[in-house]
Amino acid sequence: MGTCYHEFYKGKWDGKTFWKSDSILLHDDTLEELQLYKAFTAVLPDYDRYGETQVNQSQWEAILDYASQLDTEAKPALTEAAAWVKNVFENEGVFTILGI
Repeated sequence: MGTCYHEFYKGKWDGKTFWKSDSILLHDDTLEELQLYKAFTAVLPDYDRYGETQVNQSQWEAILDYASQLDTEAKPALTEAAAWVKNVFENEGVFTILGI
């Protein structure tokens, strides 16, 4: 299934469900404009913009650190997800980025 959105999925992906109501969707153009792919690829060695990538809390913190060094609005954009991310790590331990 391909879309122009990256889905931030709570927990480990079940291998079949997409577009969950409690997911965060990020348009590919936004990912490019904010250069978030740079933070993802720098921190997540297995990051696959077309597949699935799990993110744990220490990786997320490193992504935020990297994003704060970019000359974009990446850090503020990621900070908007803070409550969602906190809840995920407390209840699931990881989230999965489902690529386009």
